[in-house]
Amino acid sequence: MSSMADAEELLKEAEKHMNKKSMIFRKKPDYERAADCYQKAAQILRSPAVKKFSDAVKAFENASNAHVKAGAQFFGAVAMENAANILRDMKENESSRDRYKKASAIFRDAGNAEKAAESLMKAAKAIAEDDVDSAIKLYLESMSIYEDEEKHIFIGDSWRACLGLMMRHRKVDDAIQLLTRMIHNFELLEQTDYMYKAQLSVVVLLLSKGDSVAASSARDGFGDFMMTREGQAASDLIQAFEDGDSAAVESMTKTQTFTLLENQIARAANNLKNVCEECSSDMTGARANSSKQSSATQKPTEAAASKQTADPDDEMDDLL
Repeated sequence: MSSMADAEELLKEAEKHMNKKSMIFRKKPDYERAADCYQKAAQILRSPAVKKFSDAVKAFENASNAHVKAGAQFFGAVAMENAANILRDMKENESSRDRYKKASAIFRDAGNAEKAAESLMKAAKAIAEDDVDSAIKLYLESMSIYEDEEKHIFIGDSWRACLGLMMRHRKVDDAIQLLTRMIHNFELLEQTDYMYKAQLSVVVLLLSKGDSVAASSARDGFGDFMMTREGQAASDLIQAFEDGDSAAVESMTKTQTFTLLENQIARAANNLKNVCEECSSDMTGARANSSKQSSATQKPTEAAASKQTADPDDEMDDLL
């Protein structure tokens, strides 16, 4: 079984390779052998028998740097990810994020866009509950890599994780922008079923804000969407919402057209009954206030008119 002493010996060996000199005493590091020694040392340091996790992180980082200098960028990125994984398990979330971002950059240099995007997703997950805005930015950057490389087919995990995070933290406007972005991607992929669901999701989220005007505008701007099952469902939902018919809203949002949307969107749809009732209540209150103000204005006017039309003989009697 490997021990701490074995790891220390490997680290010394790695340093020798990094400081190796040529016959004329010029520094000529053997990066490939150094990387191998650092890698083996790191594996021992993180093993259950040793558990020197901070030392393992440093060894993996050194292995990554040596691999990159040796021209083996892919292995350098893998080593950096290993360092990030240990930090993640240690709950060193920000440090873990930084290493994942470095791994992503190295993967990108190695020409591996998929792995670069995946590393950014891992970076986002590492800080998702600590720094929501930064995590969202990382998810969006991950999506951008796939889009830039025209590998939209692999974007699914990124956008769904991002949408879930946005909705959990009530970032509805951001979620609408993300869905609008995905509508374009689904169109490029000719995935019309997903595109129609994304369009319906935009309508649902706009209604969740109580904005039926914006929901109608979005629906109208989606072209042939109104000719689809989802488009018809969107129209019926908007009409019921504007009518203040919360029972109809509740009935519609329990159908599969809505329950088969992304989980967070389906939950928002399920809550539209309450939003509809609140909006209807607000409108009723506004009409009542308007009626009171109108009545109060009319009373002085009626009194004045009555005085103006009083009988002249009555006025003379008063004088006498």
